[in-house]
Amino acid sequence: MPRRVEGINLVYSCGYAMSPFTTRTSALLAGVLLTVAACGGASHAASSTPKASATPTASASVAPTPTPAPPPLSQPLLIQVENLYQARPQSGLSSADVVYEYQTEGGISRFTGIWFTKPAGANMVGPVRSARLISLRLLQIYGGALIYSGASNYVLAQASAASGKHYDDPEPPLFRTSTPPPAARYGAPHNLYTNGSDLATFDQSINLSTVSYQLWTRTPIAQPPSGGTVASSFEVPISAEETPIFTYEPSTGDYERSEPATPEYPGTGILNDANTSAPWETPNIVILQAQTIPTPADNENPSGGYTEGLDFGIGPSASGSGQLAVGGQLYSINWAQGATGPPQLTLADGQPAPIAPGQVLFEVVNTGATVTTPAP
Repeated sequence: MPRRVEGINLVYSCGYAMSPFTTRTSALLAGVLLTVAACGGASHAASSTPKASATPTASASVAPTPTPAPPPLSQPLLIQVENLYQARPQSGLSSADVVYEYQTEGGISRFTGIWFTKPAGANMVGPVRSARLISLRLLQIYGGALIYSGASNYVLAQASAASGKHYDDPEPPLFRTSTPPPAARYGAPHNLYTNGSDLATFDQSINLSTVSYQLWTRTPIAQPPSGGTVASSFEVPISAEETPIFTYEPSTGDYERSEPATPEYPGTGILNDANTSAPWETPNIVILQAQTIPTPADNENPSGGYTEGLDFGIGPSASGSGQLAVGGQLYSINWAQGATGPPQLTLADGQPAPIAPGQVLFEVVNTGATVTTPAP
């Protein structure tokens, strides 16, 4: 398929109980997080021999109510969504259950949205763009199916050799449109989208089933553990050209994102979801420090320019440090990635990190990189 230039000097083809603070609902996550309190200890049958006492006998203890196992998660759809300034405001990212953001060539970033509960009806997702090596890592650990539009020769070769379901430019569910703001303003290649209806049909056609893992146990935002630092605003150093600022909104328990100007790209302010024209809000932001690994990108630009790709050490058996922003608190954490499913996130004392109900956004940064907070 034809290669499309993306950004400046780029050679890649473009292709549960729910908290009251959470602004979106997810029937799947609610099912996953449903818990029923069980009585402690085993019950004992009452004696058939009456006690020789005038004192009334205690009634038999009530048998404990078993805690139901969470229902299995559907295999997810992983969709590549771009974040060049011409792609904003994107559609549908606020409806994903999990989102990963990471650096690509030229310092711009890309999102891989992960939907266990598929987007509803006519809700759009996009602009959809090309795959990266980290996309294949995420497909390996989360399973499901990866949907993207193009990639470098190097990534396409890696995808062909990898296991898992991946689909380059499937039309449908992808289609060209002039409706969303980026498409109307800039046209191709920022006009490739999908929607909930087409994704539902596609999901059935590729026979996705369920996964063997579960997502995190959730902690109400009103009950954060000790050990955090109050941080109402912070900046994430994804790259020199992508430094999103997140601001905590106490009224909702979520973080709003804004895109400041950088040396190469203009700022675009608060990042909305084009489906709702409201800010994209998320209650959990995980800064995942991981090794950044330069790799041969492709052989498409022998005369110069960006020919180096990036990979990240987030696959099975990887581990590292990081930070978690939740409930206006910033925690130091450790993470460990198993063979499948989401990474395990723990505090310094080894206890599970507090993950609030709702979406989890992973910001993948280089080892040792941490957020910066405004001076008091």
